[in-house]
Amino acid sequence: MKKLILIGGGGHSKVVLDIMLAQGQYELAGIGDDKYLHTFSEFGIAHGPIADMLKLLEEDNYYLIIAIGSNHARCAVEQRLGLSEHKYAVLIHPKATIGSGVTVGKGSVIMPGAVMNYGSEIGKHCIINTGAIIEHEDTIGNYVHLSPAAALGGDVTIEDGVHIGIGAKIIEGRTVGCWSTLGAGAVAIKDIPRYCTAVGVPAKVVKFVQNPEMIQRRT
Repeated sequence: MKKLILIGGGGHSKVVLDIMLAQGQYELAGIGDDKYLHTFSEFGIAHGPIADMLKLLEEDNYYLIIAIGSNHARCAVEQRLGLSEHKYAVLIHPKATIGSGVTVGKGSVIMPGAVMNYGSEIGKHCIINTGAIIEHEDTIGNYVHLSPAAALGGDVTIEDGVHIGIGAKIIEGRTVGCWSTLGAGAVAIKDIPRYCTAVGVPAKVVKFVQNPEMIQRRT
């Protein structure tokens, strides 16, 4: 069986581990987190600093998931690691619904109850959380997090780094600009600009990122 290393030892990694077990294609080999000062083994699983865990990836059958909830952090860690895409796994819970023609990028995690309908495209290192709905021919960028019960109409475009809050909705044909946040329960009936936070029904921008050039340098 293929071996999996999780980067991140917090609560999100525990959920990712459950999905790995349900999918049944990988066996947990290690958890890398810089909160660990040294490498140790617990129940046969290596725990240690991220740099130590990377040594395991020299083996052909070892793969990686960045199991960190923050979009910014996942992006930063991926860039720090500098690994080839083929070293990243894709985890899809068996109770997710995947339509025909759907593509899922490396490093992405699809949680139980998520629905991805015909022709939708999911980028790399995304989190499609419990019960999220992605309708037909949606385009989801990299480092995106769709929170539980978020729902996208058809032909929606979500650019890189976007966080869609719990229960938020976006009507068909709209775009949410890169590194923006749509708050929990919000309903986007118009395009959402880049580098902002929008909340409410209908969703309205309440603030913009002060230094978007810092995000651009990371991506």
